[in-house]
Amino acid sequence: MAPDHPPPAPEPRLAATLAILRDGARGLEVLLTVRPVELRFMGGAVVFPGGAVDDADPDERSTALREAAEEVDFPDVGTERLIPAGRWVTPLGAPIRFDTHFFIVEAPADWIPKPNPREVADCYWSTAAGALTQLAEGAIAMAPPTVEMLQRLDEFSSVADAAEGFATSEGIGSSRILSMRLSPFVHVVLAPNPGIMTGPGTNTYIFGSGPTYVIDPAVDDEEYLDTVVALAGEVDEILITHRHSDHVGGAAALSARTSARVRAFGDDPAGEAPVVPIADGARFISGAAALVALHTPGHSSDHLCFYVDGAASLFAGDNVLGEGTAVIAPPDGNMGDYMDSLERMRDLHVDRIYPGHFRPLDGGSAVIERYIWHRLERERKILAALSGGPRDIASIVAEAYEDTPTHLHPLAEHSALAHLEKLTSENKVRSVDDLWEAADVG
Repeated sequence: MAPDHPPPAPEPRLAATLAILRDGARGLEVLLTVRPVELRFMGGAVVFPGGAVDDADPDERSTALREAAEEVDFPDVGTERLIPAGRWVTPLGAPIRFDTHFFIVEAPADWIPKPNPREVADCYWSTAAGALTQLAEGAIAMAPPTVEMLQRLDEFSSVADAAEGFATSEGIGSSRILSMRLSPFVHVVLAPNPGIMTGPGTNTYIFGSGPTYVIDPAVDDEEYLDTVVALAGEVDEILITHRHSDHVGGAAALSARTSARVRAFGDDPAGEAPVVPIADGARFISGAAALVALHTPGHSSDHLCFYVDGAASLFAGDNVLGEGTAVIAPPDGNMGDYMDSLERMRDLHVDRIYPGHFRPLDGGSAVIERYIWHRLERERKILAALSGGPRDIASIVAEAYEDTPTHLHPLAEHSALAHLEKLTSENKVRSVDDLWEAADVG
């Protein structure tokens, strides 16, 4: 969670996506594409062909066909062949937002997809069940609307069944609570609290094979808690990464339902729930799997990560996000502590990171190394902004965060202040009458 009163978000851009279907030897199959890993937004993720509406596009159907032609050489079969399959609006927290209309279409019998390397890294046919299994095994990453679309497609046995089903239903975007299995030991339920600080919503994780552990029950919402309880079965304990309200809002209600204790670092209540404290290094066992609690302050003073012993995985809370970077907001947020925590997390040599918001990330150690580099680079830019003399926080952010959308600059001021406090402790800057300036050296 971030500070109160977040800035307004930009309006989402209109977009369209096309799920290309065929009746294959394995049953109903859908064409999946892989985004290039170097892309800033959802790099490496598995998606359907699609993109933003162009000014020259007559409508969303035309956009879907044009994007599919550009990405995988899909022929112009006519917009009348496309069947609406729902709509998904990117939540407020994403760095790029879209209002995406989804369509399905049957592929011509003799068509062979040809991925355009300038648009997609690869493409392949898969059953919906096969793709969801890849997701559960940690082999691929997807955004929530892709997962929901595959879950809907998994209900159908043929193209004809899918066409009839989507023609008579609300399609994707109508499900209020989305859940998915991410590994044999990890299930995630997306809390219905989307926003500029929470992205699609807070990730509530269910870990283990029974009894289970529930990590970060986010909201006191009946349908959401029903889903968590149904998937979790017998709950041993409720684990909290940190006490920001979007991670503890459902802790008391879930504890009342399951009789499970709420555990967090320190003994302050988690929301309205009493807490049994967790010590750094505490272990939590579920079947053949185990979690190790790590005190990793910085985003908040009470922040914990949970390392999956023997599986090179980490529940990172808000220290690492699936998109973008975390806000470090003093006084409880501390940039020096955060940098130390990132180094501790990096030295675990994890592969998969389960963040508090947005999608899981693979190549975890490299991700954390980029986080460290990003913070050091931001610090360099802040020092450069002070080279011309004293400045206030807003003008520092305007220069040092020029790569950040301006509507996010009020949030960036919190992290900039955390950087400045760290630099002050290192005798590199000082504050005079609400202005900041470089400190004399030597």
